[in-house]
Amino acid sequence: MKWGVIIFIFFALGFMLASAGFLLLDNSVTAGSRLAYSPTQVQSTQRIPFEAIKVYPDEVKIQYPGLQYAKVKSDSMAPLLTHDSTVFEKVPASEDEIALGDIISFYEPSINSIVLHMVVGITETNGKTYFQTKGIANEEIDNWLVPFENVKGIMVGMFR
Repeated sequence: MKWGVIIFIFFALGFMLASAGFLLLDNSVTAGSRLAYSPTQVQSTQRIPFEAIKVYPDEVKIQYPGLQYAKVKSDSMAPLLTHDSTVFEKVPASEDEIALGDIISFYEPSINSIVLHMVVGITETNGKTYFQTKGIANEEIDNWLVPFENVKGIMVGMFR
């Protein structure tokens, strides 16, 4: 009986220490808040829930299904994105998810490449939606219209 009590105490103590250690493993950094002051009101869409992002001292985890990422290869989106940036994208389910000001990646057949530019216009022709795009650093609007089926993703985050 005495050994049973001792074993039980060690088992309970070990379980408590293991549980406490498990709780200590979640050493995520607490998020702060910042004010980007402007009198301008902008319609914004939160595509990744804030709670899905966990930042740790040595890594960042985004717990959201279907994200993809890509390395930016040019400076047409400078100063926001440069050739050293990495972008995170969500694949849109419909053209209704894309709004003016969004940054989208899309296949452009005239240059046989996937381009990452900002949506500056949305038009409809014969019941089909097209997106007019522009690189932030470019003076001119792109000379193509992007059909929804060419859209590869909507930028939801980035690292520079």
